[in-house]
Amino acid sequence: MTAYVLIDFENVQPKELGAFGGGGYKVMVFVGHGQSSMPVSLTSELLDLKGAGEIIQIDGRGPNALDMHIAYYIGRIAATDPG
Repeated sequence: MTAYVLIDFENVQPKELGAFGGGGYKVMVFVGHGQSSMPVSLTSELLDLKGAGEIIQIDGRGPNALDMHIAYYIGRIAATDPG
């Protein structure tokens, strides 16, 4: 079973993701339109997850645009991986 971690980078900027490196996790970091960068250390840790880490850049603007994309991904995950 895979545990999914969806991070709204506009509201939460984790310092590290090492706890998710042991397998069994899929980490998705959602970055809003107005955010131009992420720390190199965090990006490197996502790459170290070997396919289990993903950065999703949202082009939409407006109130709650990022939240709506996250809700969509939650629905998509629930449909494709009901466990």
